[in-house]
Amino acid sequence: MKDERICSPPFMELTDGFDVDSLELEKNNLTFPFICKTRVAHGTNSHEMAIIFNKEGLKDVKPPCVIQSFINHNAVLYKVFVVGESYTVVQRPSLKNFPIGPAERPSIFFNSHNVSKPESSSDLTALDKIEGLFERPNDDVIRELSKALRQALGISLFGIDIIINNQTGQHAVIDVNAFPGYEGVPEFFNDLLNHIIAVLQNQATEVQQVNYSNTIGDLGVDAVTERTCCAVTGNSDMVMDSWNFESETSGSMKLQHQRLGCNSAVSPNFQRHCAATLAAKASSQ
Repeated sequence: MKDERICSPPFMELTDGFDVDSLELEKNNLTFPFICKTRVAHGTNSHEMAIIFNKEGLKDVKPPCVIQSFINHNAVLYKVFVVGESYTVVQRPSLKNFPIGPAERPSIFFNSHNVSKPESSSDLTALDKIEGLFERPNDDVIRELSKALRQALGISLFGIDIIINNQTGQHAVIDVNAFPGYEGVPEFFNDLLNHIIAVLQNQATEVQQVNYSNTIGDLGVDAVTERTCCAVTGNSDMVMDSWNFESETSGSMKLQHQRLGCNSAVSPNFQRHCAATLAAKASSQ
């Protein structure tokens, strides 16, 4: 995806036995300070991070890990929670601004959960003053980005961590999470159920198309013409009457999308079963 409004901070993977002096930082466009992240994707240790201000601080790094240039963003993180074609943007506290370039100061080790939770209060997030640009995410950018990631990754439930560069205004993607916690997303279960219904409906349509193609192949065009006309006039309403379509926009940060609502043609027992199953799934996490 090529979009001047979107960027990814320069990064480098460090493996066991790396040599600080041989690291080609400038060649990889890395500048101090860095954010150092573990490669562990889940669990308590996955949130352990560090801010490295100079080469000496790299000696404290425990590989395997990833170092990523720090971008000043006025201490605001935007977490994008994607459910199919729907998404919700939640604002969280984040790291304050730091001077660009090497600095004679010790590395800072922290747990990202303690910094970016909604109720977090930390010296690391205390912003002295707003510097440069202070912008909210662009809805069009978020929509295109979530669509591109859905297609590239082949998944429909994921989270994106975004910060806004206070110098350029670019949306910097700093992390992508597979099936995040969806904390702070009040419509998650509704969005998830709508997404499941849409997926099932698409699959049913594909099966009908395959069966129809097979029928044409078996019977020939002439024999199928009369049956096709009858199917269109007699059954098209029956196929679609089970579902109501409505366009909904829920706030400026909510993607406008089509919702699928069940009417009386879909069993109420099935609807209750879906809701109960999703609720049980959430309570077990």
